[in-house]
Amino acid sequence: MSEPESIVPITPKPYPGFAQALLVLLLYQLFSLLSVPGIVLGEHHHSQLGSWVFLAGQLGATALALKVCLGMGGKPWAAAFPTRAVPAGVWPAVLVVTGGLVMLLNGIGNWVSHLIPPTPSFEHMFGTLGWPPIVLGAPITEEPIFRGLILGGFVQRYGIPKGILYGALLFGSFHMNPWQLPTGIVLGLFLGWLVVHTSSLWPGVFGHLLNNLSAVLADKLGVRYLSDNHFQPFWMWTLGFALTGLGLWALSRITSDMTAPDEEAMAAD
Repeated sequence: MSEPESIVPITPKPYPGFAQALLVLLLYQLFSLLSVPGIVLGEHHHSQLGSWVFLAGQLGATALALKVCLGMGGKPWAAAFPTRAVPAGVWPAVLVVTGGLVMLLNGIGNWVSHLIPPTPSFEHMFGTLGWPPIVLGAPITEEPIFRGLILGGFVQRYGIPKGILYGALLFGSFHMNPWQLPTGIVLGLFLGWLVVHTSSLWPGVFGHLLNNLSAVLADKLGVRYLSDNHFQPFWMWTLGFALTGLGLWALSRITSDMTAPDEEAMAAD
């Protein structure tokens, strides 16, 4: 009699893959309906209260989406919050890169706005949200979804370069408008690279917060070129590239001694 063939166990693919990530974002959008009362309050001249209610809805939507999706993938909460001690130099370097990216992304955004003028409803929406959902809510809630859960699965499943790229494409598309698509992709590439190279979510949260804070402050203070759709001068492009390059070089040097993220670091299982 012939020997029975050995049964090779099938190892499940890392979660989430690209299609599964779309489901994650669909559920996240569905749960984001919790923020609707904040929008209603803002439209009825209760902008300050509406902003904080909207923020509470963001936090609730993220908690529900992570609870459902982490359960589907059999992952612990730590998978959405990769944490590792990072060198102190990371924080000022992120500040420098973000300062450069603010100028570059603003320039790109101005070009897009001239090609496709934003609708009044789009501009009105950001005017009624207030600063809490933009400065605090977006970084705190979007980073665990995109650079925690989704990026963790993508890096394991597709490798680091493709994982960062796919995550950035999803991040840009998630905003569902042409005016934030290019800037969302570029910012997503940087934040993905940053989280992968530090094996920690918090530098990504910091960079995201700085980017959004700069937009709010520029609009509040009426900073020329950063708060309007005028084409920015050549010196702003030059300074933007210089700061971004200098900051990325510094981050590469600072994180060069840190080991590449592995399964435990990026998606603690």
